[in-house]
Formats: sequence, structure tokens, C-alpha cells
Amino acid sequence: MKYVILSFLFFCFGKNGFATSLIHSQQIDSLSYYYEMANNPSTDSSLIKAYAFYERKKDESIKLNETISAIKHLRQIAIIQNELGDYFGGEISVVEALKLLESVKESENAISHRIGLYNQLGRIYMALLDYEGAMRYYDEGFKIAKLEKDINIIQNNKALVYIRLHQYELAENEFLKVYKNSLLQDDKKQLARALDNLGFVQSKLNKPEGLDKLKEALELRMVINDNHGIYASYKHLVEFYKDKEDLKIARDYASKAYEIAKMVNSPSFIKDALSRLIDLNQNRNSVEYIKIVDSISLAKQIQENKYAKMKYDYTEKEKIAKENELAKEKEKSLKILYLSIASFISLLSIFLYFILKSKHKKDNIKKVYTAETRMSKKVHDELANDMSDVMSFVENNLEVPVNKKTALLNNLEDLYIRTRDISTETASIDLINFSESLKHLLIQHNRKGTKIITNNIDTINWSKVPDHKKMAVFRSVQELLVNMKKHSQAKVVSVVFKEDRRKKEILYSDDGIGVSIEDVKLNGLQNVESRIASIGGSINFITSKGNGFKALLKFNS
Repeated sequence: MKYVILSFLFFCFGKNGFATSLIHSQQIDSLSYYYEMANNPSTDSSLIKAYAFYERKKDESIKLNETISAIKHLRQIAIIQNELGDYFGGEISVVEALKLLESVKESENAISHRIGLYNQLGRIYMALLDYEGAMRYYDEGFKIAKLEKDINIIQNNKALVYIRLHQYELAENEFLKVYKNSLLQDDKKQLARALDNLGFVQSKLNKPEGLDKLKEALELRMVINDNHGIYASYKHLVEFYKDKEDLKIARDYASKAYEIAKMVNSPSFIKDALSRLIDLNQNRNSVEYIKIVDSISLAKQIQENKYAKMKYDYTEKEKIAKENELAKEKEKSLKILYLSIASFISLLSIFLYFILKSKHKKDNIKKVYTAETRMSKKVHDELANDMSDVMSFVENNLEVPVNKKTALLNNLEDLYIRTRDISTETASIDLINFSESLKHLLIQHNRKGTKIITNNIDTINWSKVPDHKKMAVFRSVQELLVNMKKHSQAKVVSVVFKEDRRKKEILYSDDGIGVSIEDVKLNGLQNVESRIASIGGSINFITSKGNGFKALLKFNS
């Protein structure tokens, strides 16, 4: 029987045709597997594996001149980078895909890809808090969108931007269009989503029909067993009753949301649900909430480390193509090489210093923040990688005595570490989830030999603090921690947050070796003073040699 079946398949496909069919089937299965992994990751390493797969498939498609396939893979890469928080990398991937699209003949398929890429750029700019840029790309996609599903996605995303800006009337207008379009489609999941979003913004506008739509959406989601949607409905109902100060019903829905989050087994859902329960109950579930926040923060850090390593591995592959150019540089003297790198880093430090000196006005603070994050990206992607290439060149190619090579490599490694620190210290800040950003900052500096303790960061209502003040506060706390790591030899560090109406205070103290007041500015803390002064605040230092270090930051919201 086995022989008969094989003979039949050979007859139908032929020797080559049968093998080709099997390979094609495996490719489809592989694409489906990694697509699911990228868009619905089940573990922290799923996105990393999917990134590696799509990066490889993109390179293969470009070599085979399969432009549409390369564009598809780049879209998935951008989605993964966005999920990992690599917004600038995602933007580069989208721009690369758009350039490839220029060589493709205009068709419905090409238009669909262009809309998807514009939409992805909108999501990236929205994550970077550039709402004007996000709207610009959503509008570009809307101009060429013809299919109702594409129009719905774009209008829904525009409404989400309006919600971020608290422009609920404009958000309602967009969601109304989505809802009307959804009524014409045979998609109950989409209809429930449109109902829920519309009801949410209408509730924010104190329209009585808002609650009716929220409940109707919840009932529809229960009928179709859309657990992710049910969680979204519970979350909106919690916020509705909290706004109405009906905390009993709000707590009931928060508890239901928590149960659904556990059923879905989503760490981000569980974290969000627990935070709402803590907000409503103050003391209940706090231990479990803190535990899962720590777990997620640790997992995220591990994931980011894996991602950074993988990007470095890809840079190593690119290095092969540059071997001829590196060979020409072999004759240049080590002194010129060393001084060039040192000069570049010095110029970079001076540039950052003068940027950080900008103060007083809100717009100037935001420009500083933008410059820092873009410079962080540039330092990470260009200088750090070039430093790595130079280290590899010196180690593998340069013919000098071993003792001199070792000394040079040690110096270059020190420069590499300092360059990487500059990138980390000027990276972007999540201003939407600001308290989480501060927690992550403290966790980063809670290392062996140094214990950092704090009270509840949410003692300060960060939602009422303007973004430009959040930026200044985050950088100030960051610089105090960096100064501690470099100079203080502290074993215990305390960071306490206080709020009294509009008045906010942050008390930093450590048990380190301390410094004299005259030496405070020599340790690089003048930047903290200028940052706090730029938002109308003040900072007082209390320190002396051998008696630890304290700093009291004060500002108004």
C-alpha cells in the first residue's frame, strides 16, 4: 500500500514537482508559524525568534529580486521592532519598504502595502508622542484607502490619537464613522470593538447613550467568546464608574477584568488589571501586583538584551562586506585612529552638554529630549557598532606586539562601554506610563552591593504633571543615580516621593562617602540644577565628606 501511494504521488507531481510541492508547503507552514509568533507572542523570546526569521527571509527575498515578499517581511520586522520599543529601527524598516515599493507596478496589492506602511508609521510616531506626525501618515493612508476594512483601521487609529489628546468630540466623530461602516460588515468582533470604543468616548462626553453602548458591546463579545474584547469592555466600564465615583461597581468590573486576564494568561493584562484593583482598593492585591511588575520588568530587560545581541550579530555579518575598505585603513597610524575616536566622543559630549543647557521654556525642554533620544539612537547604531568593528579589526588584523595590542584593546573597550552608557542615559522615556519608567530606572541601578528602596512612586499623580516636567524629573533622578554609581560607593539608596496639592517633592539620599558642597558641581550635578530650574523648581544638596549625600527636588505641577 505504501508503494502504491508513493507511486501515485510520483505520477501526479513527478520527481521534481513532488519535492517542490513539499518545500512550498513547509514554507507556508513556516511563514504562518512565525506570523502567529510575531503578532500573538506567547513567550518573551517569541518576538526575538520571529525577528531573526523575518530578517533572514527579507535578505533572501532581496537576493532573489522578490520585491513584494521583501516588503511583506519588512512590514513584519517593523511591527516586531515597534513591539520591542525600537521605534527608530521600525521607522528605518518602513522607509526601506517604501523605497522598494517605488519599483513595484501600481496595483491593489501595492496600494494595500502602502496603506499598511503608512499606518505603521502612524503607530510609531504615536508611540513617540509625535501626534501631528502620526495624523499626517494616517491621512496619507486614508487618501488612497478604498476597502472598508482599511478605512476602519485608519479612522480607528485617528480616534485613538484624539483620545490621547483628550479631544473626545473629534474621537467620537471618527468612531461614529467606524461604527456605521461596521454595521455593513458581517464581522461581529469588529462591530463589538466599534461599539465599545464609541461608547467609551461618549461616556467621557457625559452622554447617556455611552453606557448603553458599552454594555451592548460587552454582551456581544460574550456571545462570540472574544475574551480579549471582554477584557477591553471591563476596562472601559471600570473607568466609566470610577469617573462617576461609583467605586463599588467599578471594583466589581475590575475584579471581573482580573479574572478574564488570568484566563487569557496575558502578563500585560494581569498587570493592568491588578493596577486598577490597587487603585480602587488601595491595600488589596498589592503584594501580587508588585511581584508581577517585577517579573515583567525583569523579563523585558532580558528580552531587550537578547534583541540587542541579535542586532550586533547582524552587524557582524555586514562587516564581511566592508573587509576591503578596512584593509585600506590598515596603514593608518594607531595614534590618528585613537585620537579620531576620542575627538568624536569629546565633540559628542560637548554637544550634549550645550543641548542640556537649554532651559526655561517648555518647547526648549522638548527639543532637548528629542535631541537626546535621536542622539542615543545614533550613538547606539553608528558609533558603538563602529567601535566594535575597530576592536575586531585590532584584535584580528593589526600586526603589533601582543602587549601593545592588549593595552589598545583595553582602551577601546573602555571607550565602547562609555559610549554605550551615553546611549543608555539619553534613551527615550515612556511618558504615558511614567511611573513604570521610573520603576524601571530604579530597578536598573538596584545592583549587587547597592540596594535601592522607595515608597509608592504613584504618591505623585503623574497624570497631572506636564510632559516637559516629567522629562526634567526623570533625567534629574537618572543623573543622581549615575553619580551615585560612579562616585558614592553607597550600599543603601533611598528615593522618596511626596505630593501636597500642586507641590511635589523627591528626596534622594544615600549612605555613600559623600562630598563637600564645593565639590558637588565637580561631580556633574550642575545638570540636575539646570534641569530643575528650567521647570521652575529648586534643588538643595546636603552632603559632606564621610556623611553620605542628600538632594531635595521641589517643583509644582
